[in-house]
Amino acid sequence: MFSKIVILDGYTDEPSGLGVPPYIGVYPRLVAGSIWCVDKSIEIKYWTIDQVRVSYSSFLEDSSNSDLIVFIVGAEVPGKYIGGKPVEYRELEYLVYLLRDKFKVLVGPAAHFGYGLGGGSIAIDRSVLKKLFDEIVYGDPELYFYELMKYGPEKTESWRVREDYSLADKAFIYGAKIIEQHPNYGWNLIVEIETFRGCPRWIVGGCSFCIEPRYGKPLMRGPESIVKEVEYLYRFGARHIRLGRQPDILVYGSREIGFREFPRPEPKVLERLFYGIRNNAPGLRIIHIDNVNPGTIVHNEKEAIEALKIIIKYHSPGDVAALGVESFDERVVRENNLKVYPDEALKAIRIINRYGSIRGWNGLPHLLPGINLLHGLPGETRETFRRNIEYLEKIKDEGLFVRRVNIRKVSVLENTSLWIRRDLVKKLLRRHEAIYRSYRRYVMVFFDKYMLSRIVPRNTILRYLFTEKKIGEFTIARLPGSYPITVKIRGDVKLRKIVDVRIESIAAKSVTGRLI
Repeated sequence: MFSKIVILDGYTDEPSGLGVPPYIGVYPRLVAGSIWCVDKSIEIKYWTIDQVRVSYSSFLEDSSNSDLIVFIVGAEVPGKYIGGKPVEYRELEYLVYLLRDKFKVLVGPAAHFGYGLGGGSIAIDRSVLKKLFDEIVYGDPELYFYELMKYGPEKTESWRVREDYSLADKAFIYGAKIIEQHPNYGWNLIVEIETFRGCPRWIVGGCSFCIEPRYGKPLMRGPESIVKEVEYLYRFGARHIRLGRQPDILVYGSREIGFREFPRPEPKVLERLFYGIRNNAPGLRIIHIDNVNPGTIVHNEKEAIEALKIIIKYHSPGDVAALGVESFDERVVRENNLKVYPDEALKAIRIINRYGSIRGWNGLPHLLPGINLLHGLPGETRETFRRNIEYLEKIKDEGLFVRRVNIRKVSVLENTSLWIRRDLVKKLLRRHEAIYRSYRRYVMVFFDKYMLSRIVPRNTILRYLFTEKKIGEFTIARLPGSYPITVKIRGDVKLRKIVDVRIESIAAKSVTGRLI
């Protein structure tokens, strides 16, 4: 029925999970793996949207010879990227039109929550997307494609949701080899690893804007399954991974998920995971994490500290624990059911600094907090901006490290509790546009630059940087990992090269250095 298939990766970015180069997300591996679970002989061609932009004719030739085109779409978290640009809606419409005679399936966050248009926007809802595709996979992709390959489109249900990870674990292993077709393979490719799905705060509704609680009760993968997946990826050449696809790595394996808003971490389970990865993939250069719930640290300090120590024991330096603080304004916290109040957030930042600020082999501190701040949320006033600056100044005054502050406007997505208040969000964003711009500029100039000057002061040597692209007179180099520092090297340096750099000057969002 299907002998040749094309996967078009338009890139994904979710609260838990990144698939913009140099990352490859979970969806390409789940789609390819579930297909190969049924028939290993099926030919799958993997394309990124950036490759399509460069070579439309070759992509259309591959597509015309294929029986099925799978679109992976959903950059639901607003962001700017050096490594790639997510598919734009007009591009999506155009490609669908060119492939109008082909069987087309939409997969990814856009299939669940609509097509996000970036910060400060209202998503295009799924009823519009449904007109473009033959099928939208509302459920989990591995279940849909497994049944599609076995029974055909007429007998396949697109809404089925996994009850366990049995099929997904197989799909992750069978799909591991798809990484060989990624344009960053053999270079700075980072493979995003899923540890569990769903937010533990689901029992209290979760944050108003977030899609993760909408998956329902969290579902956990076993440590052995994750280790086995990483082992297969390692065999196929992966050297950089991130345990990033979860809302809080500290509560991985917790027996209290589903019973407490802030479950108690299980450090022994976390150690089984990290030790297994190190033991079965000993040549991995980068093992990083992403999300950490600051509430977990505050409400379970002893166990959270043990969990942080385990991460630091097995990971790679230069790691970032992204904290979804969202706002230091108590009114905004209350109205949006956010994770922590301002002083609690500050406490979590202190604890991570206490154990993670020591430097490692690549010249960077082991584990630093990152702060996400979100604007346009109900309850926001002009006072909100003042409160945020007040707490950022407290962080500076205490001499704490913060790797980066990610300031963005909220993107209102279908199926979130914020969806019904989207008119209020639009009104707030318009009302505060001027103060938002000046506030964002203030943070860049007076906070971001200060932090970079302390994290990588002049004459710091940074190792294992990959030269990625040229911008003007500079060559851009970065560590393959979580929220890497952008290093500008003056002059024409060969791309796809590993370099060591001595830092010479610091700007707000980047540093400049010279080769050593």
